[in-house]
Amino acid sequence: TRTDGLATSSSRGPANDGRIKPDLGAVGTQVYSTTDDPVVNSYVRYTGTSMSCPGITGSLAVMMQAYKDHNGGAEAKGALLKGMLMNGADDMGNAGPDFRYGYGRVNIRKSYDMIANARYFSGTVNNNDSLTFNVNVPANTAQLKVMLIWADPQASTSAARALVNDLDMTLDDNGTIYQPWVLNPTPNPVLLDNPATRARDSLNNMEQITLMDPSAGSKTVKVKGFNVPSGPQEFFVVYFFEKDEITITYPQPGDAIAGGNYEFLRWDAPSDYTSNFSIGYSTDGGNTWTPISSST
Repeated sequence: TRTDGLATSSSRGPANDGRIKPDLGAVGTQVYSTTDDPVVNSYVRYTGTSMSCPGITGSLAVMMQAYKDHNGGAEAKGALLKGMLMNGADDMGNAGPDFRYGYGRVNIRKSYDMIANARYFSGTVNNNDSLTFNVNVPANTAQLKVMLIWADPQASTSAARALVNDLDMTLDDNGTIYQPWVLNPTPNPVLLDNPATRARDSLNNMEQITLMDPSAGSKTVKVKGFNVPSGPQEFFVVYFFEKDEITITYPQPGDAIAGGNYEFLRWDAPSDYTSNFSIGYSTDGGNTWTPISSST
């Protein structure tokens, strides 16, 4: 359990692997939940992966149901849901993925957006095959996030590297080619903490490309089977548009707030917002507003 309120998990692979782990973070500190104590029969606060793990599990259950609702009852494959969960996460720590937070903290609102708007592609590649997909970026987009993910065949436990099928992704923005974010896997504390850089990824079965303030219009995503000894390899490409606006996530319309209690107001905003927020409330349908704070 992290002191910053997140709990993360990792998995052990072949020696000297260097993959990006953990994948994700989720709230795991002082989580208000039910207790099975027959005497207390109430709510208590828990801390640890015992709280973050069911949070992730519940998020994936909601995403699976959402996918079924939008796809005639068909179930999504695990790699697709995992890609949406990771690509929708809020970045934390160093910009891009890192060895502390992985790809960030789960934000299921953003992950659901990719399901509801069918912002994903799928395909298969063999060795040296390539496929291209077009992503049409709307105006007023603060950040474009694109992730490639595939369910790689299991490697031998004696292999020096866990990756079997090596796929590559690039993004063409009007002639400028972007590669995914990668980390330096050298087992040195200073190097492991370096920010991610753009390069070809030969270690992970998920790759992410992000663009801040992208121009509106079509971008081309290319997926290539760089080395696919066990093909054909199915893959998924998921993408998300971070809008240049504030989205209130709590309270929602219709939520009841009890008098005399403290409540947290929650919102999403692009990560590069650095100015203060002004907060107010209205009791007449928005005709007049009473300020709460102008320097949050």
